Amino acid sequence: MTDQSTTEAPARERRWGARSIASLLIFIIAAVLTIPALVGHWGNRTVVDADRYIATVGPLIDQPEVRAALSDAVTTRVIEQVDTENQVQTLLGNLFPSAGFTDQLAAPIASGINSLIGELVTKFVDSDQFRTVWISLNTTAQRGVVLVLEGRDGGIVKLDGDNLVLDTSQALQAIQQYLVDSGITAAANITIPDTDRQVVLAEAPGLAQLRTIYGLTAPILRWFPLIIAAMFALAIALARRRARIVVATGIVLLVSGFLVLMAIDAAKAQFVNQLSGTPWGPAADVFWATMLEYLVAGAQATLVLGVLVAVAGWFGGRTTPALVIRGRVTNGLADLGGRLSDGRPGPMSVDMLGYARWLIYALGIAVLLFSDLLAVSTVLWVAALVAGLVTLAQLLLGSRAAASPSSSA
Repeated sequence: MTDQSTTEAPARERRWGARSIASLLIFIIAAVLTIPALVGHWGNRTVVDADRYIATVGPLIDQPEVRAALSDAVTTRVIEQVDTENQVQTLLGNLFPSAGFTDQLAAPIASGINSLIGELVTKFVDSDQFRTVWISLNTTAQRGVVLVLEGRDGGIVKLDGDNLVLDTSQALQAIQQYLVDSGITAAANITIPDTDRQVVLAEAPGLAQLRTIYGLTAPILRWFPLIIAAMFALAIALARRRARIVVATGIVLLVSGFLVLMAIDAAKAQFVNQLSGTPWGPAADVFWATMLEYLVAGAQATLVLGVLVAVAGWFGGRTTPALVIRGRVTNGLADLGGRLSDGRPGPMSVDMLGYARWLIYALGIAVLLFSDLLAVSTVLWVAALVAGLVTLAQLLLGSRAAASPSSSA
């Protein structure tokens, strides 16, 4: 009994030594930070990065739904403020003070003027001139969002209670001037209330926490995914059972991608419901899809990457099916390498193969992290590249003995 306990104790100590504990702690921290890293990287690329933001929202003005929503919203506001029917009644009353038909003529004449205003607004929104206004408006809006995140006032994006609002005065003034120049002189007297100039972008009751997170992570947002990848790699390198940590890493990536996609769907439903019944409702889906395109693609890619990493970890593990399959693959490649080299030893030793694999894995991670857009297609072709390079390295063993199937990944 004593002998058994003394032999089990050293085994437990070897299993849970300093390296294993460090590996576990690093893995847990990386797992917890995976979703913030994914969302933070999207925020940095899509919102904080001015050039990327304009490249994202600039083409929105070319979407028919966005142009139609903008035209309808502005036309409604202008007509409400101009009050064409009352102005026509006043004009007809002055021209024909004794006539009794002015009330009957006012409505159709006002309807014609309102239609003309709508056509002019639509024409202006569809023009290259307004496209310049749109880019200028969004450039200023992006600066305002950054100011809000930094806890400073200013810009056209600001807080109104718990709401994050966009002040559209710049666009409305441009349209107002265009109407005046087109002959609708009454538009010069339009005074649109603050409530009609502001568009609620989002409810932000937790903005204080968001500002704190942004303040702490802003310097590293660009490199956040690289840091997380390095932490996972370090956890794997320190682990005694590396294949298990690789599988666990894949599961974390899969779950993180799935949770982000679920959160996006829930937030989209709230966003669309918030704009339903307003002129912006028909454009809600297009706007949301455009703004969240990079995050959705990144979450989908992370999910697929998680599956591939988990499978790779299982393939390098010590389960009986993995050992059998890996043994057949490595022996088959070794046999093929021997035939290609006419039975002569290849230029790469078994030890070199291990280092080559780590280098290939690092190369694959670097390509993923520094790609312009992380998407499922990117993950798949990088995975194919890594698999091809690992296969080539195995073939370079020549006729040397294949690596033991029992070795972990």
